[in-house]
Amino acid sequence: MAEEVSSASAASTQSGTKIFGRRAELDLTHESLRCSECSGILIEGEIGVGKTLLARTTFEDRSDAIWIRGDRVHQNVEFGVFGLLVDLDGDPSTLLGRIVSRLTSTRAPRAVFVDDAHLLDSRSQEILTGLASVGSIRLVAMSRTNTDDGLIPFSALVEDHVLQHLVLGPLPREDYRSMIEHRLGHIVSQAVVDIVDFHSKRNPGRLIELLEYTGRRSRFLMRRGVWILDGLDIDYDARARDYARIGLGDHSPKETEALELVVLAGEVELATLITAGLGEAADELVAAGELKIDPRRGQIYEAVENHTSDTIRYTTPTGRSREWFDFIDACGDAPSEWAQTVRAEWGLICGAEISESRTIEAALIAARLGDWHRAMRLIAVIPTERMGPHDLFAFALLYCGCNKIPLGLDLVAHGVRTACCAQLVVDSLVVWMNRAFSTMSPALRLADFRTALERLQHDGDGHPGTGVDAEFGLRLLDRVAAVVAEGRPLTVDVFDGLSHESAAPGNFHLLDTMLHATDMLDSGLTVEALALLESTQTEFHFESTGVLHLIMLRGRTLLQLGRIAEAKEMMTALPIHDIAYLSARSGPVDLLWAQTHLLEGNLPGAMKALRAAIESLAYWNQGTQLAIALAEAEYAASRVGTPAEADDLHARFDELPVTAVYHEYRRALVLRTTARAIRTGEPRYEHELRRRLREAEADGAAAIVVLIRLHLFLHFDEIAPEAMCEAAAHGTGREFDIVGRLGAALRNADRAALTALAEEYGPSMPDLAGRCIALAARFGAHGVQNRGSGGRLAELTAREKQISALIVAGRSNAEIALELGVRVRTVEGHTYRLFRKLGVERREQVAEAMRNSEGRMRA
Repeated sequence: MAEEVSSASAASTQSGTKIFGRRAELDLTHESLRCSECSGILIEGEIGVGKTLLARTTFEDRSDAIWIRGDRVHQNVEFGVFGLLVDLDGDPSTLLGRIVSRLTSTRAPRAVFVDDAHLLDSRSQEILTGLASVGSIRLVAMSRTNTDDGLIPFSALVEDHVLQHLVLGPLPREDYRSMIEHRLGHIVSQAVVDIVDFHSKRNPGRLIELLEYTGRRSRFLMRRGVWILDGLDIDYDARARDYARIGLGDHSPKETEALELVVLAGEVELATLITAGLGEAADELVAAGELKIDPRRGQIYEAVENHTSDTIRYTTPTGRSREWFDFIDACGDAPSEWAQTVRAEWGLICGAEISESRTIEAALIAARLGDWHRAMRLIAVIPTERMGPHDLFAFALLYCGCNKIPLGLDLVAHGVRTACCAQLVVDSLVVWMNRAFSTMSPALRLADFRTALERLQHDGDGHPGTGVDAEFGLRLLDRVAAVVAEGRPLTVDVFDGLSHESAAPGNFHLLDTMLHATDMLDSGLTVEALALLESTQTEFHFESTGVLHLIMLRGRTLLQLGRIAEAKEMMTALPIHDIAYLSARSGPVDLLWAQTHLLEGNLPGAMKALRAAIESLAYWNQGTQLAIALAEAEYAASRVGTPAEADDLHARFDELPVTAVYHEYRRALVLRTTARAIRTGEPRYEHELRRRLREAEADGAAAIVVLIRLHLFLHFDEIAPEAMCEAAAHGTGREFDIVGRLGAALRNADRAALTALAEEYGPSMPDLAGRCIALAARFGAHGVQNRGSGGRLAELTAREKQISALIVAGRSNAEIALELGVRVRTVEGHTYRLFRKLGVERREQVAEAMRNSEGRMRA
């Protein structure tokens, strides 16, 4: 119950615990023990939130501290908490004095730490309250928020400003990710963070318990140093469920019944709860945050999805579950779509009569809502021969989205062979293009699509006027066949002239939108691309990997426009907590986080997110975004000087199938070309980059032009202000703004503008800031009229002379760095200063500038 500081230090060291995301709270706790205006602090929060660890860390820094802990055994014993400090069996008349003397035996007020203060007996609380009130002790009290009697100990001292008050909530998201990575030992993908967040509510104690008790070998998979979520295993072991039951034990029997009923049913009307005698209990659960009321539908109580609700569904005895099911089924209410799916599965689990049509409908709803695992569990009991072609296609999309691609494509094949309309065949072709170009599904070939379309052309469409016709499908098929034969990526050109013929929304429309949006981004039409993506998103009211990628592309566009807060909000919003859905969105979201970190100057965070994105995208066969993820990572790795990793990423890109659908493919090619040039210094990569520049200028890819112009300035020492200004005038977005301002500053030798650019983009683009500062200094020292006139050799340092000689010898920066045993970035810094002193802009000018300088020195 009580201990001195030495034993506390040993216990903390042994536990190996570490505080994450509580630096401000830790500082406040330390300050409360030094503050002259208060006598300590009350730390309040749920079990597991980190109150004890926070106080322990402060406790270890105090040489005169005492640690005491309340518990239920001694709660009914007067002064029981002080049993290890004084002899409670001694003279009762002196007991109070002996306790006070022990607590106040030092000259300065002693720090007394009280863990589980809500379990103190009343007399112990009185002593501590009195001593803290007069400043005889410094008090750090830790209490649970939800106490048995609803009273928080020492709250009166907080009201009187004797104690400061700290309420610990969930960990911030970034600190939570760091804690998970610390516990698991490697980088974690977004899906791992999401699923652990869902089950633990970012409570550190719950996180530790769940990671210890969960069979994570089947749930989390290690891929090249990254933990990813497999998306298939949904079971916790028994001990994890035991931990979830701790919270259930805090409820009264009526509250437990109400919670169980609403969770099993998904939602329950107030009248039904009143009939069951559980109305007041349900209201108590709403107040505690265990249930919620739908504000749009009034008196409807809904389940809050978390690990507790999962535990209830999996562990409720079958007899009681069936009794509740019959009760709810007889009420005749009108449940929401989500509740329909929950109840259908509930009925199957407890042995009720659930028709095939109801099961299929529930599964279709679950698939649309992104509740993919429930949908798969529901359709597992329905033979495929009982399903129509449209149902087969819907479930094929589900299986492909859940990374069961062979099974999904097999269902697509069945659907195509029995297709009743051309729209279904066209949508199936789009799924096949996205999933089977590299593997060429043995169950389905291009000839199968042609056979189906020719059959529909001959026999007639089963749904005329509701979508595209067979003639449209055959024209699209011819173009796709040409792409396959030529072995080139599928681009928006394939849909040229066909888009306006798409009469009904579908997967073709979705893919067409994404390819057109990517083409708009390449062309610098960033605002227009965002408008297209947002308008199309409103047409799709269901969850699929296609819609998910549409949303992520919208996030990428927001980042290009500098609307970072909106992009972050979109990345953190979760429409569903289904494990398969979380896994499917993991790679795209990590890619967006990487791009966000790059904009904010967090290069280490960006590299971690890129690694996570690549492994998730690769494992889940989401090749549409894998190319840009690999290229972004290779470019970033080249900039930070990890060539081996960059070479590995380059090789993985080369292994991608050429014939495929990719987002931002041209940008990816530019990034990896520049990255290769940075690592090798070989002129051929600069030549390749300039070839891509000419191609982009020829076909109006303004964003690619701007990107290459920026790279030529940053990494190839090119100063071309007029070309920069011209390129920046043809689009909108962050890179257009940078290149336009940079071109104008260089053209006008504007030191202030260059300095402003360096200050604004220093954190996110240090290479740009370095170049701008160097050029601003040169303009100030020599003036624009002196550029190219040569500097004085005597101004060069010994290292700069050494590097200039190697440049004249034709060595690249990478080769120079290797020879001198320094980093490439160090060589680049010396090169910038060398160019400034010599008054040159390109490497080819160094030799002549050196000769001129030497000639003037001899003269």
